[in-house]
Amino acid sequence: MDQKFRIMKNPYRVLVFFFCSLVFFSCTTAPKTKVFQAKPDYNKIDIQKLDSAIKLVVTSFTDTTYQNIKWLKQIYAERDYKSVWINYPYNKTNADTLLSYLGKVEAHGLKSSQFAVDTLTYLSSLVTSGKLSYNQLAYLDMGLSKAFLTYCTGLKFGFVRPDKTCSNHYFPTMEADSAFVEHCFENIPSGLSELLMKLQPTSKTYLALQAEKLIFNRLVDSACTPIPLLGEKERIKFGKSHSSLPLIARRLMITGELPYDSAYQTVYQTFDKTLLTALDLFRDKTGLLKDKEIGNNTINALNMTFPEYVDKINANLERLRWQPLDTLGRKNIRVNVADMTLEAYRGDTVALTMNICVGKPPKTITPFLQSKIYEIVMNPTWTIPNSIIVKEISKIVVKDTSYLARHFIKVFKKKVEVLPSSVDWLKLTKKYQPYTLIQDSGDLNSLGRIKFNFGNHFSVYLHDTNSRSAFRRHNRAISHGCIRVEKPLELTYFCLPEPDSITLSEMNKISLLKDKIRYSIGRKVLSKIGKDSLRSNPEQMKLQKVRITPNIPILIYYRTCFLNPNGTVQFKPDMYDLDKELISLLNKVH
Repeated sequence: MDQKFRIMKNPYRVLVFFFCSLVFFSCTTAPKTKVFQAKPDYNKIDIQKLDSAIKLVVTSFTDTTYQNIKWLKQIYAERDYKSVWINYPYNKTNADTLLSYLGKVEAHGLKSSQFAVDTLTYLSSLVTSGKLSYNQLAYLDMGLSKAFLTYCTGLKFGFVRPDKTCSNHYFPTMEADSAFVEHCFENIPSGLSELLMKLQPTSKTYLALQAEKLIFNRLVDSACTPIPLLGEKERIKFGKSHSSLPLIARRLMITGELPYDSAYQTVYQTFDKTLLTALDLFRDKTGLLKDKEIGNNTINALNMTFPEYVDKINANLERLRWQPLDTLGRKNIRVNVADMTLEAYRGDTVALTMNICVGKPPKTITPFLQSKIYEIVMNPTWTIPNSIIVKEISKIVVKDTSYLARHFIKVFKKKVEVLPSSVDWLKLTKKYQPYTLIQDSGDLNSLGRIKFNFGNHFSVYLHDTNSRSAFRRHNRAISHGCIRVEKPLELTYFCLPEPDSITLSEMNKISLLKDKIRYSIGRKVLSKIGKDSLRSNPEQMKLQKVRITPNIPILIYYRTCFLNPNGTVQFKPDMYDLDKELISLLNKVH
């Protein structure tokens, strides 16, 4: 006899298998009272006895057994331990509705087995058969409630708390509270289907990622021969032949960028226009630079397996469920560290987008946080962090004594300037570093001409840079944690207050403020009112700071898979190695 059939024939063995397979349903905590081992005829069930069995089951678990156990205990206690699902007469429709949704949880990045859907479905079918004891009915009721609450809170707020996935996540996100939990359970008797439908995320990006996942799910069993990496300085040039081109063509055929050709091994010996067009379609999805050569960045992206694509989508579906506790408001700035881009929003419209440089892994990664820009500083000086002084500058100065002078860096001790030659740079350590190094403002300043201040505990800010070429790089994770912005002046204009009415007076006021900012950073004045003001009183045209009122919300987050402005799902390298840990935690949800 088939093993699975033998197990199903014995409901007690099913229960043992089910409850022992879950942390929550530990067989060792099962009530042993004999009266609850009786298997009642469901038409003659003793409701008081069932309530008592449920109470014994619920109270047998400690508050650390499961992340939602406190809510479950509260719900059952408030209902005097009445059954939530196995009421008399049994409303199997509600259990079936729940199990139907749980059976589709893979669309959200989890597995139905994590919710014991098959076992719950089978046990639910036995409720009226007289084959389950009071104890088993109580466990089944608790099992359905547990799966229900995990599903509801997970879809609404995330199955894993963000701060558990990495030590770099600092902005608070919305969490379940007693009101939400109560609302969910109140809707079970008559509004369950509507509740579960409303909990489904409906954002454009979420739905696009789900659709993309369906494509890769169909490809998970497709085998691709790994494409060998090139030598350190080797590139496959357009118009040239290479032994890896047939493998590249085969990989692009599987995902549809290149039409299938059974003779690909002979057809694609040369890097031709057809292959370039297909490769550029692939690069659109992976955010790679488009050029007429193939390097290891492209090959590494092509070698990513289809199960890895599914995992990446699952990780980012979870990240989309993390909603910031504080609303962003109509006008806000969003920074995706993984994509190394910044977007400025007015409502749902992207008003400005740009490349950025972010923290270099693994030691100077940019923190993920939420704050508000309250001030813009023109021509900032740079007070160099101690970590940079000890780890980098001290070692440079020992070998190059003119380094500080060339970069207009001054040395202070107790606010008094001292000669660099008076410092024993070799003795500086993390515990002993009594000096302050400040770089003068100007074109050579590392912060450039504009700095955007927002509250945080990490001395992190947005800023201009004196090295503009960095924005043309593919890998822009090169900073010490701060965020360098490609278009600082345009971002400044975005942050400025918007007039309540478009009158000539208001427009002139904004034009003058913009020209003051331009003049302060060495740019030409453009408006007539700005030019008139410059002629009459040039000193009044100079600004050191601009207070931003109202403050502009900024959210710095990390998503390695998202919907780009062209409406295409785009994949990015996991440069901070955070996807794997998130997937591991999602796989442990039960």
